[in-house]
Order: sequence, then C-alpha cells, then structure tokens
Amino acid sequence: MTDAASAQLIKLARTLGVPVEQLAYLADVPAADIRDFRFQVADLLFESQSGGLRKTAAAAKVIPAPVIAKLVARNRNALLAARMADVLEPSHAVDVAKRLPVDFLAEVAPLLDPRRSAYIIAGVPTDTIVAVGKLLAKHEDWITLGDLMGTISDNAARAAQSALDGTALIHAAVLVDDVEHLERMVGLVSEAKLAEMLRAAAEHDLWDEYRSTLDGLSDTALATVRAAVDQLPPEHRDRARTELADRHPAS
Repeated sequence: MTDAASAQLIKLARTLGVPVEQLAYLADVPAADIRDFRFQVADLLFESQSGGLRKTAAAAKVIPAPVIAKLVARNRNALLAARMADVLEPSHAVDVAKRLPVDFLAEVAPLLDPRRSAYIIAGVPTDTIVAVGKLLAKHEDWITLGDLMGTISDNAARAAQSALDGTALIHAAVLVDDVEHLERMVGLVSEAKLAEMLRAAAEHDLWDEYRSTLDGLSDTALATVRAAVDQLPPEHRDRARTELADRHPAS
C-alpha cells in the first residue's frame, strides 16, 4: 500500500466512524479511488441528514449571531455545530464561528467537511486559525490539521506554519489531499521551517511521511526543499540528500 493510499484509508475510517484496521481489505485500492469513495460517502451522509437542518438554518436567519453563538457554546454539541455550519448562510456561519471559543472550534473542526466549510474557515481570523491549529497539533489530530492547512488563506498558512513545529507539519502534510495545496505550502513556508521539517524527519525517523509529500511536487518545489537541506547539520544533511536523490533525482 502506498503512503497516499494509507492516508486516504485513515480519512475514510474517520468518515465512516470505524477503526482504520477494519478497512485493511481496501489496502490495494488506488488512493484516488479511495478518495472518490470517501467523498461519495460524505455526500450521502450529508444529504441524509441535511433536510431538517436546512429548516433549522432557515429559522436561524432571524436569530442574531451572538445569540446563536451563546446557545452553541453552552450546549457544546460539536457534531450539531458542524452539521449546521454546512447548511447555514455563509456570512451568518462565519459571524457565529468568530464568536465561539477556540477550544470548541477545535472540537468542531474534525467534524467539518472541508469542501463545504472552506468559506467559513476563510472568514475566521488568523489568530483563531493559529490557536486551533496548535490545539489540533497538541492532540495529534493530523487529519484535521492537514485539512486545515490545505484550506486556509496564504496569510493564515504562513502564520500557522510559523507557530507549528516541523514534526507537526510533516504529519499534517502527508494527509493533505491536493498536490496543489502541498505546492502552495512549500511556497509559503520559510526555508528555515523546511529545514526544521527535514530535521524532524531525521530525528524521529519520519522519512516515510516526508517522502509522500514529495511524490507529486513540481521540480521548482523540489528545488526549494533541496535548498533547505543545506541548513541541516552534517549528520542529517547526508541522509536528507540521499532520501531526495532516491525518490526525486536532481536534473
């Protein structure tokens, strides 16, 4: 099984609410097919639950955002909050999200569908995004952190990457679905932070995770990663160069 397929199985297991071990029989299925199936399952679950929620969302239009935020925060029902976020009018949902406690947003984030919640995440202040990202990293929720890093704005991505360590960024990067998002992350992260990710890969034996972030990158992005290798101490520099050369020989 490839690293990409493994990542998709982890995400599918979360969508289905089952241990990933129960999906081991899908190990030979291509990553793209697992991803497509995961989206189909998520859409089916959303459609089966959204009828009543849409009626609630329509009624919520007349309720001021501060009142909704107080009610949501008091009840602390993360699943309901996530489902409502998918059906609320976008600007109203953003206004509510801005008023919720950071720790509760970190509970809601794993339950959001990034395809539907991108507009909400884009409207949340950068300092809140960073605080949520740090909590997700603390809880080692790499799936949600990867989804978050692939969805947020460039400014928020720069701030979040600066606040997170290299180990967290490697674990999150392997779970980012879209290669274009990985390209963007490489372009936004500092060379020093890329070096920190490489150093974490060496110190914690995370080369498998790091390699999977390189597979689909362009030559330009790979050149950026190679430049960061020069910042590593000698004992890590040689291993990093070997890993990069083995998978992506320089031209």
